Amino acid sequence: MTSNRKRKQKARSMGLTEAELQLCELLGQVLELLRWNQVLGYSNQYLLHERLGIPPEERHRVMRAAAGAVEQDGRIQDWGRRLMEIQDALERIQARMNGDDPAAAAEGAHGG
Repeated sequence: MTSNRKRKQKARSMGLTEAELQLCELLGQVLELLRWNQVLGYSNQYLLHERLGIPPEERHRVMRAAAGAVEQDGRIQDWGRRLMEIQDALERIQARMNGDDPAAAAEGAHGG
């Protein structure tokens, strides 16, 4: 529970909601790995094409196999799950702000 409290305090100190903080952290991770993936991709393409003389058909076969491996990468699955959680949290916040959230309305009616 303490780490959750610290996250909320950190978010507040930055002027963000907890969901916004999570989104910023997630985007930072995605951008960092995207940059490294681009470096690796470009270097591999250079090696395959310029240094090894691999024919285009073989390069495409390798790229399809690599794309399949990426689809199985757990980080991408985790990012998708985390993004869904953030979207749900933002929708709940929006609903509370609009007064559309029945749970928040009931809580307010009971002095919660």
